[in-house]
Amino acid sequence: MLHPRSQLSACCFQFLVALLLLTSTTRSADWPTARANPQRTGAADAQPGPTSPAIAWVYRSQEHFIASPVPGPDTLYVSALGAFATPSFYALASDASPHQRIRWTKSAPFLTRPTVSAPALVGNKIYFGDGMHQTDGAALFCLQADTGRPVWQYPLDGKLTHIEATPTVAEGRVYFGGGDAGVLCLDTNRVTLDGRELDITATQVAIDTRWQELLNQYEIDKKKDPDFAKPPSDDALPKPVPKFLWQKGRSQWHVDAPVALAPGRLLVASAYLDTEKIGRRALLCLHPADGTLLWEAPLAYNPWGGPTIAGDLVLVGGSSIRYDASQIATARGQVAAFRLADGKPVWHQELPGGVLAAVSVQGDLALAAATDGKLRALALADGQIRWTYDAHAPFFAGPAVDGKTAYAADLNTVLHAVALADGKPRWTLDLAHEPATRLPGLVFGAPLLAAGRLYLATCNVEGSHAEQPTFVVCIEDKTAATRPAAPGLVIDRVRRTITIPCTIAPRKLPELAQIYPIEVIATLPAPRGKKAHETVVTFDISPSEVHRAVESFGLKPGHPISGEGTPTGPEVRIFLELPGFGDTPRLVPIEQTLLESRTLKTMPRISWHFTGSVLTKPDPQKPEIVYGADFGGTLVTLFPVTDETVFQSSLTSKELALVKLETRKCLLPPEGASVRMIIQIP
Repeated sequence: MLHPRSQLSACCFQFLVALLLLTSTTRSADWPTARANPQRTGAADAQPGPTSPAIAWVYRSQEHFIASPVPGPDTLYVSALGAFATPSFYALASDASPHQRIRWTKSAPFLTRPTVSAPALVGNKIYFGDGMHQTDGAALFCLQADTGRPVWQYPLDGKLTHIEATPTVAEGRVYFGGGDAGVLCLDTNRVTLDGRELDITATQVAIDTRWQELLNQYEIDKKKDPDFAKPPSDDALPKPVPKFLWQKGRSQWHVDAPVALAPGRLLVASAYLDTEKIGRRALLCLHPADGTLLWEAPLAYNPWGGPTIAGDLVLVGGSSIRYDASQIATARGQVAAFRLADGKPVWHQELPGGVLAAVSVQGDLALAAATDGKLRALALADGQIRWTYDAHAPFFAGPAVDGKTAYAADLNTVLHAVALADGKPRWTLDLAHEPATRLPGLVFGAPLLAAGRLYLATCNVEGSHAEQPTFVVCIEDKTAATRPAAPGLVIDRVRRTITIPCTIAPRKLPELAQIYPIEVIATLPAPRGKKAHETVVTFDISPSEVHRAVESFGLKPGHPISGEGTPTGPEVRIFLELPGFGDTPRLVPIEQTLLESRTLKTMPRISWHFTGSVLTKPDPQKPEIVYGADFGGTLVTLFPVTDETVFQSSLTSKELALVKLETRKCLLPPEGASVRMIIQIP
């Protein structure tokens, strides 16, 4: 065995630098290894997380997010599984109200295997792999983080070869496990293209040049025959291959977990697959330079979360089961500590639940989330349990940790904030029932913490909500979440009103041959508003902004209907503020602006309900799910002609067949005139 001091040779100096890059103070622009650093804190910076949580934004999808998201300066990167395990990779805008949530995405034919690897991010390069569980063959990808354009890809072949975990990137090298391929090391800056070895800069010029050629040809083809013109594809670009440096453990180890890097040490956790009878259940220490085996320590349980480095210790969580909810009742596990210098066991703590995720380290505590529903803090010195927090639901994912709090999400999609000092609860957030999410799901990937915000993603690959919609959510402190209302939207806390600037809508659109009876009250203008030909007023504020404004008064949405049934939700009153006599405007109940066109009788008072909109999938070919009212444009509807709306009256489909409504032109100002709609909150 090497003496600890023998590690500090000149040849290891570069790895001291690498360690500095991989500490918990990693700048938020980089995420070079699993959970941001070798301590696996899941925190991109030193900023504390929310003390009073509020949902900043939600991205809904039909795909499944197995891995944790990873943050960039203004982007969130996350891999996804679609139907039949089809692969996708997304770059999502991380600000609260972007013009478009998806910045770029990758899917087939560029990606050909399932993607469950959380990426690594260094500079403007993002690294992730593909393949999972029983798949054979894989590839490690390097993309430009800002555009998603390919930089290089490294293919792997072989049975049960796959890349399930985050790579580790440091000093121009990338280290990663490949399942039955063992562990590999590649040069990130030297590639081979067309038989020539090039540096990454020259290669990128070649790729960018080819991309521009494809774009130019596409523009030419569109002019010739737009119906048959095909946009450029990443699959048509050159495919540089990074320089191979070394590979160890092929067909001997099975490495599905992320590796961890320390000065002169690369820690690798290998599993033994009981069914296939392959692999080795062990913690391995290699020299990063060439993969030389320095020491090996046996493990009692499979280390699916991989190693964690805590000073001169290496910590490994273990579990008797994989990520299989049906086996939770039988799960057992442990946390074990080894000396980094020589792999000698220091302590181990047996647990009545499996530890599937990496152990997180903060100060003198090791934090382990287990399938028995407990988050435990163990003393680094001797492994004794300092405190236990009971979530009353299993954990598959580990915590994100700041200086005072651990944030962990259970399999019921409840996010728990737990004080590090004593294990007492700070707060919980039930994301399966929060109005902004309202989507039950499982959490396989740990939350992450960046710039004071928490990010979390869900999956429904199994369980009682299998194949149901999922989400990626951003959670921030309520003080940060109290953002200014949308331009023009006025929220009056004293009078409990929400005021929306509107325009008297035209009763006939130029492209339509006739005038249609009024069926909705307020919608976005045509063509964004699908009901703009049968409305009283139009407006230019996203309906979801109005929804959030109503929720800020403490109201919870009910459920809209389309067709038969009765809407539910808190009752509100809706008025139009119209020009009056002199400087005094008139406040008119919205229903009084309508009359029955055959009897000329004014509409009587009706009730209005804050239903909230259903979610919808605008493009059947894409997984994104949006707030339906934003897509259809309807804010207030009279009849149940759409459930993509924020407010709905108590009128039914029977009245729709009997009543033909028109606006009271003698009451309303001319078409195109500016008015204000006022929502009165009880």
